[in-house]
Amino acid sequence: MSFLTALYTLLIRPLELLFEIIFSVVDRITPSHGLTIIALSLAMNFLVLPLYKRADAMQEEERRAEEKIGPWQERIKKTFKGDERFMMLQAFYRENNYKPTDALKGSLSLLLEIPFFIAAYRMLSGLKLLHGVKFGPIEDLGAPDHMIVIGAVAINLLPILMTLINIVSSAIYTKGLPTKAKVQLYGMALIFLVFLYNSPAGLVFYWTLNNLFSLLKNIFYKLRNPKLVLSVISFLAGLTGAVYFILKPTYLKREVLLMIFFVSLMLPLLLCKVKFKGKLNETPNKKLFMAGCTFLTLLTGLYIPSLVISASPGEFISASYLNPNRYLWSSFLLAAGAFIIWIGFFYLLAPDNIKALMDKLVWILSGLAIINYMAFGKDLGNFTSELMFDNNPEYSVLMQAVNLLVMVVAAVALYFLTKVKKEILTVVLLAGTLAFGAMSISNMNKTTRVYKSMDYVSLQEELASFKLSREGKNVVVIMMDRAMGCVVPYILNERPELMEQFDGFTFYPNTVSFGGCTNFCSPALYGGYEYTPEAMNARDDELLGDESDEALKVLPVLFDDHGFDVTVCDPPHAGFQYIPDLSIYDEYPDIKAYNTIGMFSDNPERKDELRMRNMFLYSIFKTSPLVFQNNIYNNGMYNDPDANAGFDATTQYITDNETAKGMNSYFMDNYTVLENLPEMTQLVDGNEDTFLFLQNSTTHEVTLLQEPYYVPTALVDNSEYDEQNSDRFVIDGREMNYDTEEQAKHYQTNMAMWIIMGEWMDYLRENGVYDNTRIIIVADHGRDTRQFDDMYYDDLGIDIGYVNPLLIVKDFDSEGFTVDDTFMTIADVPTLATEGVIADPVNPFTGNAITNDEKFTHPQEITFSREYDILVNNGYKFIPGDWYSVHDDIFEEDNWEYLGNY
Repeated sequence: MSFLTALYTLLIRPLELLFEIIFSVVDRITPSHGLTIIALSLAMNFLVLPLYKRADAMQEEERRAEEKIGPWQERIKKTFKGDERFMMLQAFYRENNYKPTDALKGSLSLLLEIPFFIAAYRMLSGLKLLHGVKFGPIEDLGAPDHMIVIGAVAINLLPILMTLINIVSSAIYTKGLPTKAKVQLYGMALIFLVFLYNSPAGLVFYWTLNNLFSLLKNIFYKLRNPKLVLSVISFLAGLTGAVYFILKPTYLKREVLLMIFFVSLMLPLLLCKVKFKGKLNETPNKKLFMAGCTFLTLLTGLYIPSLVISASPGEFISASYLNPNRYLWSSFLLAAGAFIIWIGFFYLLAPDNIKALMDKLVWILSGLAIINYMAFGKDLGNFTSELMFDNNPEYSVLMQAVNLLVMVVAAVALYFLTKVKKEILTVVLLAGTLAFGAMSISNMNKTTRVYKSMDYVSLQEELASFKLSREGKNVVVIMMDRAMGCVVPYILNERPELMEQFDGFTFYPNTVSFGGCTNFCSPALYGGYEYTPEAMNARDDELLGDESDEALKVLPVLFDDHGFDVTVCDPPHAGFQYIPDLSIYDEYPDIKAYNTIGMFSDNPERKDELRMRNMFLYSIFKTSPLVFQNNIYNNGMYNDPDANAGFDATTQYITDNETAKGMNSYFMDNYTVLENLPEMTQLVDGNEDTFLFLQNSTTHEVTLLQEPYYVPTALVDNSEYDEQNSDRFVIDGREMNYDTEEQAKHYQTNMAMWIIMGEWMDYLRENGVYDNTRIIIVADHGRDTRQFDDMYYDDLGIDIGYVNPLLIVKDFDSEGFTVDDTFMTIADVPTLATEGVIADPVNPFTGNAITNDEKFTHPQEITFSREYDILVNNGYKFIPGDWYSVHDDIFEEDNWEYLGNY
């Protein structure tokens, strides 16, 4: 991070973040973006009103001081010269308690306006959602307004109107003031005219509203009792808004209603400076305030983000191989800018009684943040490096009520401590700051150790490619993580043309995996029956990671030993790492190994930007009362306006199982690999034999896609298509459930995989390498989405969709699309791959024959454990879980038996 970027993140980015959050929250309420801009202007002006009011007061103080000392100052300058003049002026300033730097007070309002303008400019000028949006006479909020057209000349009216309002406001404000003050404000009005003339109308509209607010403010200040008028107006506006939204159903949530009502009540009190029996007239405790702000900065900007990253550093390491701790710089500077710089600036300008109140508030907020983080909002489910949960956090009304009650009691107790133990509060906060700082350093060191251990990520210098021979034999094994076998008949029912594209394939619906997670299943898929979870547990003198790596090498080494040109792409958990460590193939120089996931994705910088932005907001989410957490989390969008509107290729906001905005970056990282299979394919002449082993997670990183083509789009709306084609989910009276988000996402991503792979089959066919290629497309496991009622066995409490993976096989020169109900397991893949190609294949590491005889000797043992994390489940045996056995036909409940938990 450069110095200028760090400075921007510290000073401007917190304000920009505030703009984004207010815009996003309000935009979910209002019917148009134009009204949102109006609300944003009002909100920001009311928020900074105390700052401007204090700045104006300080400016007036400086002006009076100048008027007082001005004549004497000029007399000294005329009378004395050189060092004598300097010493006389210094003595004169001391006598009058004046410093030359006090002259800056006269420009405080102007200086304060600059960071707010930069933040508004950056946020509003870059908003994609404003492009093409009409509001009143403004045709496009995302472009210059061009409201007046004379011949071929378009004139932007909004900047001119903004400047006129600014000049009128300045004239009222500077009435009776020196020419210097007038020239300064008029000059700024002209500068803004030039600077914003060709800016997007949305930005100019916002700044015009700001100038209008300033004009009205200056008029109100000329009234006899402006504070009372503002108080009455704000109270009535807030109360009216609250009543309106209570009576009229809207998207507004109860927490926003509470905020409206609270503001409508409290703002008049603040404006009128109501005295509470003199209790606020206390001496400020600046040390307590700074200790509290520093504590909150360390907690939200460093400790919580560092804990998130250190829990799974590999997920935050991109293909560019950069230390994930770099995200902490941004979150820390954002927190410091918010709590130390800007809240500190409010504190600096506040009168002593308000400072005393802020001291206590910071202490109380620090305590409440710790209680919320430590005691509430636990067990929220799986969590991605995009700071998104698999399912939105949901809290019962009872839990929220308990949380609020605890907050009230804790706030009272913490306030009581400010009265009886105020001398130790600063020490407590400093101790907490040091503790969180030390734990943060520990977390960062852990992340750095993992990062250094994954230096292999930076070693790949070229994009993946693999050979397919036109005259030799090609064996291709593609593992589609979590692809579901049970949905295949319905995919083919909807898209029967796929059977032509997959001509020669046999579908095995009666296929079982050995668990529902990759760590249990992929070793058997790659190595055969010697690597089932049962067999790996029996080898309890070897680490699971070593056994998994051995399984990943079985087929590549075997085919390499028999003269095949071998390529491996994305071997799952290689080196027992989430980003595959390809060095497990280093001792086999003829085996080419690549990581492809994410190599073809667009705009990786946007993903980094969102992580840097959302790390801090995730901390705010975790330290806030439960009643506010859903609005802060905002379906994983964290109130990013463009993400909420669907203009974001890194996250997807799902409204229901038919509509969504945005795109899932994990899905795109994998889907783009399949899109680029033709570019990765090297077609060679001659009799060379080839072997390809490729893993892809398009079907694992599920997302909603646009039907009927099942492609990723920024805005998804499948309501009409689903309504018109609901019968596609019924075959011979058996209906596939399609009611939940998970059911829709899994079906759609499976369909997308079939479509894109069908296109690759066409490519192979057109280039003469289809008939001489054996292709096995298989999944490591399925998913328990309750896609079919008859696949959920009530007596056993299991959905066998969890262990029913896809398995389709095309042999050399085969024709037609067929279905075979033979009992299969994923451990049959090595036998299927080598049959008729390698005579009497033998595991190169154990010396045992590669066969599927084990399948017929006893029922197959399946684990339904969900201990998927290889960073945790990495000992000599798998962590105990529920085990079942099955034989012959997985769709007969009587063929299943519960074995126990071990």
